[in-house]
Amino acid sequence: MSADFPDLFEGLSSDALFVLEYGPDGGGSDTDAPRDFVESLLVNLADWRARLLDGTRSDAEDYRCCLDSVREAWLQYSFRWVDGPALPYPFDLPAGVAS
Repeated sequence: MSADFPDLFEGLSSDALFVLEYGPDGGGSDTDAPRDFVESLLVNLADWRARLLDGTRSDAEDYRCCLDSVREAWLQYSFRWVDGPALPYPFDLPAGVAS
């Protein structure tokens, strides 16, 4: 396996996206940085998916986990604001809850 796709998604969270936007000290303001980063991850997911479908990779479960982490991070980042609603983190149900 050539690319180590799962490593690209390490530490991904809405908090990490906020750090990209505001900087580690909270003093910056680059509103495009989180979107640009997520777009780069989506490009990697597309490549990874193609490799899973052509049989050159077999780590479908890792792919699903990384896809879910992108969805969760973007969902939380997109809808979290000062004095906004209290949202669960993550939205996934805890293990053992009937599906």
